Amino acid sequence: MSARKLLSRLSSTRIMAGLGAAALLLTISCSQEDVGAPCNHGQVEPPESKLVTFPALACDDLLCVYADEEEAPSGSCSDNLDCDESNEGKFECVKPDPNESSGICKLRVDYVLERSMCSKKCSSDADCRDGGPTQQVVVEDTTCERGFKCARIQTLGKFCCEKLCVCEDDLGVTSDIDAKCAAGTQEGCCDQEVPSDACGRP
Repeated sequence: MSARKLLSRLSSTRIMAGLGAAALLLTISCSQEDVGAPCNHGQVEPPESKLVTFPALACDDLLCVYADEEEAPSGSCSDNLDCDESNEGKFECVKPDPNESSGICKLRVDYVLERSMCSKKCSSDADCRDGGPTQQVVVEDTTCERGFKCARIQTLGKFCCEKLCVCEDDLGVTSDIDAKCAAGTQEGCCDQEVPSDACGRP
């Protein structure tokens, strides 16, 4: 083999190795998360309202959030319309016995599943948005239309006062929770023997 061909082959090998290394670095530097992906809470009975489940194995950060805080109407019902006048399919009339004429209003399990999404801890709204092609935070096919905000929705349990990425479609007013958590006065969270680390943080 001539010296020229040998140099040409060595040069080609170096170029291919360089391209491979560049592709590997690009793959490593591209961060993809799954905020907004569908998830479930692993239970048959729907919650009364907001729910944060951990660990949710379908989610990267093991957090599954149902953020809608509207509760089912109280009192008895005879059919689904008594529970869901707007016909959104959010509530249903559940009768303990099909032969009974009345029941109670509950969240529909299917609705909870439709609005449950993978989440993650955050410190600002920016943590819940994509940061360009190399920092994908929100999945492309999410059912969340208005985007995600960094918000507190829990006042009890493991994630009380913690800020999580929550779909703004389902997010209610959180200013009261924010103020109490920041001041370290939120009942059920900051008044425990071992208060949440999130208490006292802005």
